[in-house]
Amino acid sequence: MKERTKMFKVLISTGAAMALVIALALSQPAQPAAAVITENVITGAGAGIYPAGATFNGIQLAGSTFGFGVQTNTDGSGKGDFEMQINGSSPIGLSQWITITGWINSGTVNTDGTVTLQGTCTLDMGDGTVPLAGVPFTVAIATNADDKGTLTLSLATTNLPAAQVNVGSMKIK
Repeated sequence: MKERTKMFKVLISTGAAMALVIALALSQPAQPAAAVITENVITGAGAGIYPAGATFNGIQLAGSTFGFGVQTNTDGSGKGDFEMQINGSSPIGLSQWITITGWINSGTVNTDGTVTLQGTCTLDMGDGTVPLAGVPFTVAIATNADDKGTLTLSLATTNLPAAQVNVGSMKIK
């Protein structure tokens, strides 16, 4: 008789737990919370060209390849990665690749539809010197109807001219 009573208590408590789980599941809203709806995902991969005469640290800039994936939140925070390789010519005419590897920690989608991302990066000038870590950077992304547009990069206090994206795509969702 004791075992039967124990078994009955186990069945009753299991049934009650299942009823509680079902009630909680049914009470959840069908739509995600507003903060989830207003988050943005910004992605891009491609290549771009710099205007004639563009330079950075004495390097004549020609073009760049890039890739990024970022999620921004309504509070201005963001999380993601940004990488860009800029090709150009050194002062003595040799090919030089500058690599920017960045980690995004804030981002906003502006009222004009552009995006501003900020974070810190490692800057490798591609000239054999030790890469600089912890460099603050900002990238402004403007897209057009063809999912191309411009990327404007600022490294510490240096603003590079906008690179016109001509290959690949950039999306703001």
